[in-house]
Amino acid sequence: MAKIMKQFLKGNDLSLSIQAIFKNELIPCTVRHLPKGEILWHDKEPHLYSYFIINGIIKLHVVTKEGREKALFYYTNSSLLGFQNLAKEKRTITTATAILPTSLYACEFSLLYTFVMNNPEYFAAFTSYIFHHMAVEAEEIVNISLYNTAERLAALLVLLAEEFPQNEQGYIEIPFNNEELATMVGACRNSVFNALSVFQKQNLIHKGRGRLTITDLPRLKEYV
Repeated sequence: MAKIMKQFLKGNDLSLSIQAIFKNELIPCTVRHLPKGEILWHDKEPHLYSYFIINGIIKLHVVTKEGREKALFYYTNSSLLGFQNLAKEKRTITTATAILPTSLYACEFSLLYTFVMNNPEYFAAFTSYIFHHMAVEAEEIVNISLYNTAERLAALLVLLAEEFPQNEQGYIEIPFNNEELATMVGACRNSVFNALSVFQKQNLIHKGRGRLTITDLPRLKEYV
């Protein structure tokens, strides 16, 4: 599964020592609450902050000259984002948007950078996370060329299932429509519609208006 869909950066990808910086407030930070659809930053703007997600999902995406959106990464609980100040021009190249109600810690990147530079154990963890991030980007490029839409979509749904609770029947509701899922897997909406139709015929999911329900997660994992 992880080899197919690596766009999501989760808490177990981030060293506990980095998490402790925010959770124990070792540097000054504030808590922000974003409603679904709120933009955290726009592309090509100077942005001085880094963020640690408490809960929710942030999407990093770009818009092509033709007006098409391409999603690059999705950051979930306990993920760190906002490294643009490491770049020479110190400007964003993506737009960051909350695709679910999201709470996060916000701190000035300069304070985070100074802290990790002055504390070797945190510096090692921070550097490791940056290199891990680069490796995930490279692997995602490879995965796009190796796996079809149905395989990538199944892997995505398995990952999303970890973000939402099961109901009494053991079903998991995923609050995204076909267009949003297509953006996540980098496929056209028709391909996603066809794949979901196959999943529904196999009783893996049930499609609803603007959302779907995973009805057989173990078998969906086998599909991946």
